[in-house]
Amino acid sequence: MNEFQEEVVGILKDKAVEIFNADPATLSGDTRFVEDLHCKSVNIVQFASALEDEYEVEVPFMELNKMKTFGEAAKLIDDKLSM
Repeated sequence: MNEFQEEVVGILKDKAVEIFNADPATLSGDTRFVEDLHCKSVNIVQFASALEDEYEVEVPFMELNKMKTFGEAAKLIDDKLSM
């Protein structure tokens, strides 16, 4: 994972702390949206919105919803901004 992707994971971690009151020490690029955080659709929308606000890039719900981990989501954002 590159430095930018680590930054994106940091934003996802911050959002997980805000939404789920998760312990930031337990969150990483390997954190799984559904299995670890029990995300529902509305939560995925919240994560997408946080990323859109931070990076001014469109993050379609259906694309983010296919990502299993924070690391995969970070790669998605990296790829979108590299286009």
